[in-house]
Amino acid sequence: MSADGPRVMRLDERQDLIDHVNRVMRQEVGSDPTYGEDWPHVHQPENVPNIFVVREDDQIVASTAIYPHETRLGGVQLRIGGINGVSTDVPYRRRGYATRVLDACIERMAELGSHVSLLSTGVPSWYRKQGWEYGGTVRVYRFDRGNRSFLPSEPVPEIRPATNDDFEALSEINEARAWGAVRPPRHMRAMLVRRNSTVWVAERDGRAGAYVFARGTSMAEYGGPADLVVPMIARLLADWDDPAVKTSTQSVAERRAGQSPTVHATLSAPARADDVTDALDAVGIMRSTDYIGMIRIEDPVGLVRAYGRDDLDPVDEGDTISMTVGGRRVRLSRNDAVKLLFGPERPPGVSDPGLPLAFHEWSADRV
Repeated sequence: MSADGPRVMRLDERQDLIDHVNRVMRQEVGSDPTYGEDWPHVHQPENVPNIFVVREDDQIVASTAIYPHETRLGGVQLRIGGINGVSTDVPYRRRGYATRVLDACIERMAELGSHVSLLSTGVPSWYRKQGWEYGGTVRVYRFDRGNRSFLPSEPVPEIRPATNDDFEALSEINEARAWGAVRPPRHMRAMLVRRNSTVWVAERDGRAGAYVFARGTSMAEYGGPADLVVPMIARLLADWDDPAVKTSTQSVAERRAGQSPTVHATLSAPARADDVTDALDAVGIMRSTDYIGMIRIEDPVGLVRAYGRDDLDPVDEGDTISMTVGGRRVRLSRNDAVKLLFGPERPPGVSDPGLPLAFHEWSADRV
């Protein structure tokens, strides 16, 4: 039977798609088939035009989805295409299906006016061939028994898991900071109410005044003023740890499983400083940096225009992008163009004091 696609998925194929991606992304590696629960917002009916599939032998055998959304970075507004669920069933690999559905996604993102696309992967070399490259930076703060007691913990806020009634206030907090994806209350809930995650809130004046979004002891997002957020972090670290537990009490099974006997937690934060990161830096909490993800420049002209950098004068030449940098014209691979515009590394011999561009995506928005 000849392949049908790549083409836009039909709404009546939604369960077939979820079954397919579960086979590839979950069951093939020994995990539970939770894909539909993990990404419900990607497969909602209004997003069907952004899901591409290949059918063969009366089933979906390859697919990729886009989750388009707006991200604000102060006065800059970007259109992001989140790439989700690039998958091909084992018997149908090495036929070019994944490349073809990604090409369909790239064409669709051009129609949507996407400035960049963003993905996470365990096989970066394959995506580099398609023009994606690691870029952008996030801060990662690390906490353990040796430093958590230095955090300001007063006033101790009453914290609780978020309820449905909180998401209007949480959306307002997100809106006020204007740094990250645009999320009306319904989207705020869809992004943060996830499997194996908790949204913790602290109240102020009778409503949610700050929040921390955590996956286990990994705090992936926060919002609100530092005088609420930082004591929330201190309170969560105290609740997650039991100082009575000693490292010498671990069983052989616990040691073999790599279970930590004390709390080792992290907080992800934008590279751009805010009042929360200022408070943590003032204490001297250890931090490292990591990439935001793999980025592909979809619309170089629209991208630099959004940042007010028309002087870069980019021209999309397919596999390369040419720009005027430091008074001279340079031609870069799409991968090196990501490094130039978003860092942290810099292509040799190319320099501009206004680069890299400020960029951030909270992990909940990265699909």
